[in-house]
Amino acid sequence: MTAVDDAEARARHAVLAAVLRDVARPRMRQISSVLGAWNPCSPELIDLVDGDLLAFVQRDPAAHGSWREVVGSYRCFRAVLSHRLAHSLLGTPLRSDADGSHLRMLARSIAERATVETGVEIHPAAAIGRRFVVDHGMGTVIGETASLGDDCYVLHGVVLGSTGIADNPRGRRHPTIGSRVEIGAFARVLGPVEIGDDAVIGCHALVQCDIPAGARVRVLTHHQEIRGAAAIGVTAVEVIGEGLLLVRGRGLAHPGLRVEGLSGGRRNATPVAVLDRGSRHLLLGLDAPTGKPPAHVRLTVPDGTSTSVLIPRAAGVRRTRDGGSGPAASQAEAG
Repeated sequence: MTAVDDAEARARHAVLAAVLRDVARPRMRQISSVLGAWNPCSPELIDLVDGDLLAFVQRDPAAHGSWREVVGSYRCFRAVLSHRLAHSLLGTPLRSDADGSHLRMLARSIAERATVETGVEIHPAAAIGRRFVVDHGMGTVIGETASLGDDCYVLHGVVLGSTGIADNPRGRRHPTIGSRVEIGAFARVLGPVEIGDDAVIGCHALVQCDIPAGARVRVLTHHQEIRGAAAIGVTAVEVIGEGLLLVRGRGLAHPGLRVEGLSGGRRNATPVAVLDRGSRHLLLGLDAPTGKPPAHVRLTVPDGTSTSVLIPRAAGVRRTRDGGSGPAASQAEAG
């Protein structure tokens, strides 16, 4: 480490110590009554939050390489820092005459204040490895018995929760996440499942089973409806061969039904060939004149009723990089 790097690290540590003291300050008198002397910015804790900070700066391009910008303005980083403080407090040995429930309440009060200020709820008992990043963060919830390895990256709206709503068991009920796992926005990982190292959980995924190391989990089907007077709708979508999409639903024989392919918004809509149709099915040909198949199919009728369908990528046959055909990917495909 050069003299410049050393000076920069000392400045960074001083700022982090000031922020930790600021987070702890409202409860310091009560904490002292339970623990006696307690340092809210111990060298071990400073080292831990410094690792989180540098990971954020390195991995989020919106930080523009500035740790000062992250510390000074990123509420999601403050949520992680507050969790580190609450978790450290929860793990501090009690005085012989101290009440453990009081200590839990104090740790939880720090966590609850962080939730109100940042929109990120992390239980103080959750075990989180080094260099942890919560990006954006609003609505993210990490439960009491959750465990995460090192170098994990989590976006907003993520829930690491239990499978039940009320009356959940007191034991392990939240996920165990490996190292270097990335979890996309609004994904939900529920129950005492295990997610292997280097897995990627895609946006809006719902995971309630173990995921092997290196796997990729993504949502394969999605459709959105605008309901008018016409009784059309989609109940299932399936790729049954290369360039062939089977749509099942209701009202699909409507005389005014128009089928378009969407590859990047309304302006890029192109007609899709209807190879066979009935009131409950459509067989569509997806070969596009440009050579690039659409990502969505939109069904519309003149009264404004429409359904937009995401075309599954992991079904039927797909092209490999060498131009041949290969087997479809599953929802959790090997990385």
